[in-house]
Amino acid sequence: MSPCPLNLNTRLSDDRSQVLLNDGPDQWLMNLESCGSSVRIRSCEGPVPSADQAPVLIDHLFHHLQPASLVLTPLMAEFLGADQPACLHLEDHGQLRRDAFYQTREHWLAPELLPVMPDVTTETGSITHPLRPKVGDEILYRRLVPALGKTVTLRQASASVDGEAFHRWQNDPRIARFWEYPFGRQELDTMLEERRADPHSLPLILEADGERVGYFECYYVREDRLGPYCDHFPWDQGMHMLVGERQFLGRSLTPVWLNTLSHFLFLREPRTTALWGEPRADNEALLAYLRTTTWEHRGEFDFPHKRAARLCNPRQSFFENTRL
Repeated sequence: MSPCPLNLNTRLSDDRSQVLLNDGPDQWLMNLESCGSSVRIRSCEGPVPSADQAPVLIDHLFHHLQPASLVLTPLMAEFLGADQPACLHLEDHGQLRRDAFYQTREHWLAPELLPVMPDVTTETGSITHPLRPKVGDEILYRRLVPALGKTVTLRQASASVDGEAFHRWQNDPRIARFWEYPFGRQELDTMLEERRADPHSLPLILEADGERVGYFECYYVREDRLGPYCDHFPWDQGMHMLVGERQFLGRSLTPVWLNTLSHFLFLREPRTTALWGEPRADNEALLAYLRTTTWEHRGEFDFPHKRAARLCNPRQSFFENTRL
């Protein structure tokens, strides 16, 4: 995971033949050519990007140009894609596919998450499932999101650091209606610490430029209550979403948080084939936001405590169709 530049401005010419990317003292002027669903980068004026800068530049190119792939001349392949694991170095050009680039874990994950857990089994009660990896308190994911111009991070939540905000959010009537945890501080602190101690659960705080956005609770589906209600695989994951601060709500923002969390979960575990969700079936606002993403509605079912919508986000669909 590389540190993100604080500012990166992108300007695309009206005829889409040039793009200027500016990061303070450095700037890159690239000459472009449309090639069907791809964009060819023919040349570039500017310094050779550092190992930290190159993936951020590529990220912004994919966001603003929205190609299925970037086609690079041999010189540009050396200039921009030499260190990119997803770059194919062909005889007369290089090719960087969007779906491959965004699965490159090293660009956005903490180094501690890069080793893949061996696929060995254990049991929780009567359920046999893979042994789950432990997660620390470091920044787990960091990305400069082009749509926002902000650096978004994910870290594990804790009662000592996040207890006050978590208590305030859970007692907000807007949130309590669906989460149903309008409890006191001590009870909620205990709940957070229980989530941290549970190997199948990962409580997360999402921040944008250091400001808390909300709480996101992730879990492995096999040993979760959702497991019997969906056709999951052993490493599939699920999520609950809580945008706590009102300034981070809205049509232009909520899909960004959904896609950010989805991106992190797919990177965190390469063997995850799909993500699953089970919000209340009457949570129309969340379901409307999800319809703007690759999350699919796969019917409804009854938990003992609620009528739930069954949601699925397949890995292939996410990386092929999401404009991160």
